[in-house]
Amino acid sequence: MGKIAYFDIETTGFDKEKDTIILISVGSFKKEGYYTIKQYFAEVKEDEIKILYSFGTDLLKFDTWCSYNGLTFDEPFIKHRMFKNNIAFLCPEEHIDLYRLIRPFCKGLGMERCNLKAVEKHIGIEREDKIDGAMSIVLYNQYLTSKDEYTKSIIMLHNYEDVLNLPKIFKVLDEVHNNSQLVREDSITEKQLIYLRLLMCKSNLPLEMSIEKISKKTASKLIEYFLDGSRNKKEIRNILNSSY
Repeated sequence: MGKIAYFDIETTGFDKEKDTIILISVGSFKKEGYYTIKQYFAEVKEDEIKILYSFGTDLLKFDTWCSYNGLTFDEPFIKHRMFKNNIAFLCPEEHIDLYRLIRPFCKGLGMERCNLKAVEKHIGIEREDKIDGAMSIVLYNQYLTSKDEYTKSIIMLHNYEDVLNLPKIFKVLDEVHNNSQLVREDSITEKQLIYLRLLMCKSNLPLEMSIEKISKKTASKLIEYFLDGSRNKKEIRNILNSSY
């Protein structure tokens, strides 16, 4: 657990080219077992360079980072802003995107939506934070003018709680893995499952994780990977973690 960085970002918009990162929160478990969160806040938009550099430096201590829908938004946004600001950036090799692992099972778990707050509610988490990402942009623009500390605290609480609750979301994955009756919406076909097991057997590379609940798309990627003659366990885990 000490090698995983749980992270989330706030931005001024969705355009990686012109919008900036205003806040990053990173949570991690220390050797003593307690969970700490560090926040990087841009007092002005020009502070983006400073917080990106500090974040990138701290991230070197981790070989895995974990997010909620970060493969689609947070990671590419961070990488582009690092590039845009001419900052050398080496991200962790493995990215665990909890959204991608949970989304195919949301309906089966009885959830109408699969955003982070809906998943938190599913496992009994009640937030103090009452805003969303869009509201944080409005509040940040107000803060740039007013420098009101209360406004800043609302923005930081929103991002803080996103990261505070990420480790707890693994409870939902336990629920998925322990429910043999739960079927994903885009589940692997029987033919793919048989073929993958055959390829794994021939490769003499048993996986520690189950493949019965992966998607058709992920199964196709794994089959292609094995047929290419590749055998790297870390790469296989990345395929499993990064695909629907």
